[in-house]
Amino acid sequence: MVKLMPGYVEDVAAWQARLEDLAAKGWFYVPSWIWFGFASFEWGTPKAVRYRLEPAAKKEKCPDWERRDTYRFLGWEYVDTIGKTMHLWRCDDPEAPELHTDPETEARAYDRLSRQERINKYLSWGILAVLVGLIAFTLYSSGETYLAHLVGSWLPLWYLAACVGFFWAVGKMARWQTRVLRRALRTMRAGVEAPRRRPYRLACFLTLVIDLLWVFYIVAVWCHGAHTSRQTFYQLKDIAEPVPYVAVSQNGEVVAGPQENWLTSEQWWTIEDYTEGRRYYRYSEARYYRLRFPSLADDLADSLLAEYGDEYAPTETEYPGLDEAWTGAAVNGDQYLLLRLGDQVWSVEAETDAPLAELLPQYAAVLAEFR
Repeated sequence: MVKLMPGYVEDVAAWQARLEDLAAKGWFYVPSWIWFGFASFEWGTPKAVRYRLEPAAKKEKCPDWERRDTYRFLGWEYVDTIGKTMHLWRCDDPEAPELHTDPETEARAYDRLSRQERINKYLSWGILAVLVGLIAFTLYSSGETYLAHLVGSWLPLWYLAACVGFFWAVGKMARWQTRVLRRALRTMRAGVEAPRRRPYRLACFLTLVIDLLWVFYIVAVWCHGAHTSRQTFYQLKDIAEPVPYVAVSQNGEVVAGPQENWLTSEQWWTIEDYTEGRRYYRYSEARYYRLRFPSLADDLADSLLAEYGDEYAPTETEYPGLDEAWTGAAVNGDQYLLLRLGDQVWSVEAETDAPLAELLPQYAAVLAEFR
């Protein structure tokens, strides 16, 4: 049987209390790997026992036989070494003396863990600094186009919540456990015996939350990879809900696919294509965005202009009923159109010599209808 344990084993008092309470109910710890906070237990006769955790020395897989014999003489039996960090001892005799009675000496046994905790803290800050630097470099290298890439990617709100929630919970748990360890060390270094027990239910609950967020995060990453590797499109005539669309070609097939992004309340990708023999041609491609935050619509339009500006050299034109209208043409004659109305932005590319500006009335009417 597996049971949930309170977070990290460095939370000594909570672990000891949890193990002792389970033993009083008839569940006794057996040597096992600790996976996601779950440890293995076996059923036995319920009784009051004491468990004590003792820091392991560096590269010490288990206590030497001399120490085991000494502790056995005092009434303590070696159970397991958990995570190469802590030795676990068990005592069934309520009259047996405690393993450690000098708090200052016991505190020195935690020096290695204390140093490791400081190293982990500096390492965590270093990793965070590298991540911030990578994000800053990505934004710098992408220039003004970063918003177009961000809004156009598959990034639903639940995926963002999974990532943020997981890393927040892990950071919160690590900080909490560090604070518990430091508090215990301060107590022992002051010559006061640290508590052998402390409440553990909140720690167990946080461990379960982290496990669930971890599963949620893994599923989210898998969904992200599956979705970004293959965008799903449907025949426009088979989509029940209205899709913003203006026909550029009169003889092509039209497919459309929704895109989920936490910055948009609605987003569509429509494509007109046709085939000649066995060859496939894309006639037009349009990206429609309805921003969740209307103030970003103007910034998204600027970002799209920066992305397509070198190829199409768009110029601004005025059209009644639109906040912005830009038209451009590539050297090979391909056309580009960018429209903005309120919180809506529409970007259109087409392999046609006919100016897309001639379709401005139709595009403006569709934007007004979907407003």
